[in-house]
Amino acid sequence: MTPSEALVTGPRLVLRHPVPDDAGEFVTLRETSRDFHVAWEPISEDGSDPISKASFERFLATSDSPESQKHLMRRIADDAIVGYVGLGQIFLGHFCSAYMGFWVGARYARRGYATEGISLCLERAFTRLGLHRVEANVIPVNTASLATVHKCGFRKEGYSPRYLKIAGEWSDHERWAITIEEWEGSSGPG
Repeated sequence: MTPSEALVTGPRLVLRHPVPDDAGEFVTLRETSRDFHVAWEPISEDGSDPISKASFERFLATSDSPESQKHLMRRIADDAIVGYVGLGQIFLGHFCSAYMGFWVGARYARRGYATEGISLCLERAFTRLGLHRVEANVIPVNTASLATVHKCGFRKEGYSPRYLKIAGEWSDHERWAITIEEWEGSSGPG
C-alpha cells in the first residue's frame, strides 16, 4: 500500500477506499464472519447473497462519492483488512450530516479495531469532509456496538421502533450521534 492510498492513519490502522484488488480478501473476511454478523445485517432486497464478488462490486461502485464514503480498516502491521467503517447519506449545505455504519471481521473482534476505525472516520468526517454531525443506529441487543459508539463519544438521542429491516424483520434501533463540538471537546483530532 502506498501512503497516498491512506485517507487517515492511526496507531494501528489506516482507512482507505476499497480497490478492485481487495475483492478476494474482503469477500473471504465477510464469508468467515457470516455467522458473527448475520443477526445485525440487512438482507438484500433482490435476494442476492450480500457476501459475494457481485456484492463487493456494488460496494466498490459506491465507495467514493459525495453521498457515500466507504473505508476499509487495514492493519498497518500486515495490511490485513480487519473491517469496514463508512459514511452514507452524506448531506452538506445547512445539514452537514451523515449516517455511519461499521463492522469488524470475527477474528478481529474485541481488539479495539472498531473503536480506532470509528475514531479515524470521525476525524476524517469532521476535519476533511466538513460534516457537523454523524449518526449511528444500533440494534439495542448489540451490546458490543453500543459500547463502541459510546466509547467513541456518541450520545444516545433516542429510540426508533421498527427502524431498519434486519435478517428479514423490522428491528428497533437506538439512535446515537456526535457533533463536531462534542468530538472536539472529547477525543478531538488526536
